[in-house]
Amino acid sequence: MNKVLSLIRSAVNSIRLLLDGPRESILPRKFYIDDSIFELEKKRIFNKLWLFIGLTNELPVSGCWIIKKVIHKEILIIRDGDTYHAHENVCPHKNMRLRSEKSGKGPLVCRYHAWSFKPDGSLAKIPDFDKSYMLTDRQLERACLTSFHIKKIGNFLFVCMDPKPISIETQFDAKIIRSLKLLSHRLTPEFGCFFETRGFNWKLNFENLRDALHPAVLHASTLAKEVDFSAQYVQLKPLQQALRRLDLVEASSLSKDGEHKTEKRGHLINLIDPSFGEGYYNWLLFPNFHMATPDGGRSYSIEVHNPLSPSQTEVSHFVIFSKPNNLDDVFLDEIVEHRLRGLRPVMGEDYEACEEIQVALQHTNREQNIGAYEHYNINIATMYRRLIGR
Repeated sequence: MNKVLSLIRSAVNSIRLLLDGPRESILPRKFYIDDSIFELEKKRIFNKLWLFIGLTNELPVSGCWIIKKVIHKEILIIRDGDTYHAHENVCPHKNMRLRSEKSGKGPLVCRYHAWSFKPDGSLAKIPDFDKSYMLTDRQLERACLTSFHIKKIGNFLFVCMDPKPISIETQFDAKIIRSLKLLSHRLTPEFGCFFETRGFNWKLNFENLRDALHPAVLHASTLAKEVDFSAQYVQLKPLQQALRRLDLVEASSLSKDGEHKTEKRGHLINLIDPSFGEGYYNWLLFPNFHMATPDGGRSYSIEVHNPLSPSQTEVSHFVIFSKPNNLDDVFLDEIVEHRLRGLRPVMGEDYEACEEIQVALQHTNREQNIGAYEHYNINIATMYRRLIGR
């Protein structure tokens, strides 16, 4: 009976969407500025879905740990041999931060009362337990770290904070998972990174990354000098486009978004073989991960979005390379730094545009007036609204 009702509701909603005609905005203004919407996103997206949390390259040996943030929650990622664990960075005794450094190596010992924990989050030792604590069995059951599910796909780590997570294959399709595994075999252990906090809603930049027309204009003096961007965009099946119905797995994509200009070849062209055909490739993994290779897989830039408020997003950036043909002849640290310097202007152009939009959204009464080429963003926005129940 419930299944029949669900099908009827779905059909009614689809008919209503058809009768409404083309949507004039991707999302109404309130979805970028409203605190109550942000609270729903935290609860039903960032605490429910698989999120990219870091690279295995950040944990080079067993016993290493790093601290990452999801919204304002700190996640402690630990490597134990070839196994990875994810825990909340909070001691279960007095809720002290277990580690205050961003990264480190060694045992997990709280600096407040010296409770210690094993890599899997279970209790290792409470000093002076018999004399000072005398905890009940129920208290001892709670004397472990709060743990989260973690998945390793090649060099890429994903975490889910829901106690009963969906399968990662429900969120990312086989093509994306396979590509991450395959390219991981070619990546160097060296990487570069930097972090910044910007004044825009996290969804604005994800919409920008799916906007096929802006690179030739916004990046005319930077990226567009090297890559030929035309009006390429994801082609949806006609029924999907009409009904604006996408499944979660279809909100993430791997696409080729541009061709190299013959007169502009990258500085790695004679040094590293491409992993893919020549061109500009994009991985967009909903909700927080974007990776691009502008040179066919010789180098990769990764940006990770962590929302802090409706109008503020913390962005982490990584640059990593495929292994050169002759590693002894390469000053890899210098290449990483060169790539990071080249990345900043392009990112800056995107972020400044998103920040200007964010400021306008706070004060204007206008909604967007979008075009047909933006149908993929529209369909993803519809899926997003289903997720948060709005």
